[in-house]
Amino acid sequence: MRKLRFLYRTILKFDAPVRGHSFAIRCIPPTNQVQQVNIEERYVTPADCINEVTDGFGNLRYVGRINDYHTGFEYGVRGTAVVQSMQVQKEPLHGMYKYPSAFTGFAPSIRAFYESLTVPEGDALSRAVFLMHALYETMQYESGSTSIYTTAGEAFEKRKGVCQDYAHILIALCKMAGIPARYVVGMMIGEGYTHAWVEIYTGEGWYGLDPTNNLHIDDYYIKIAHGRDYADCIVDRGIFNGFTNQEQEIIVSVEEIS
Repeated sequence: MRKLRFLYRTILKFDAPVRGHSFAIRCIPPTNQVQQVNIEERYVTPADCINEVTDGFGNLRYVGRINDYHTGFEYGVRGTAVVQSMQVQKEPLHGMYKYPSAFTGFAPSIRAFYESLTVPEGDALSRAVFLMHALYETMQYESGSTSIYTTAGEAFEKRKGVCQDYAHILIALCKMAGIPARYVVGMMIGEGYTHAWVEIYTGEGWYGLDPTNNLHIDDYYIKIAHGRDYADCIVDRGIFNGFTNQEQEIIVSVEEIS
């Protein structure tokens, strides 16, 4: 068990005024069976109205609107989390996590790779860990080699990608093995950006694996949201009226405290 202090902050700057800005933001870590979260500050500015809602996957989300002209938009959250991971989060399985999604389809390249493996007999977790190790040995992490629109199959054909791609590919492999799996976005120890990983269903509940680093999700990770794939967990969706370029700065920090 560890106590972590976290900060998530996004700053958007527009080079010309925009208005009629509608937004939907997922950046609030929830309290669940493995993390007890204390929110010290949360904000969205500017905003004429904000509502806190729960999406169809059970994630917290802020939705709102800015009617007047503005040249900047900022939101963030900071607080602490007491985390005790490497345990199963017990909950019923929803059937949608058994089947491929837009980003995690059973591409021929992934199917061929899966069929080349000798997946051992055993429980869901041991088989998923085997698949994670195999993927880690095959893929190369390379920033900029893919985009947010890259599917699991497209990334695997390159044998290169980032955390989003590793998660999508492992989800596809697990589902080929009959193991339900879902995509997770969150934060991990250090400074940088959000991170993506996978939760597999053991038969009793969900258990986290990080295919990018070939690790079990331990007490150094803080979960924000989950879904079928990246599209279900986008931190910030928005639309506005105006012709402008935008500059984005994201600040993520997680540190252990006594």
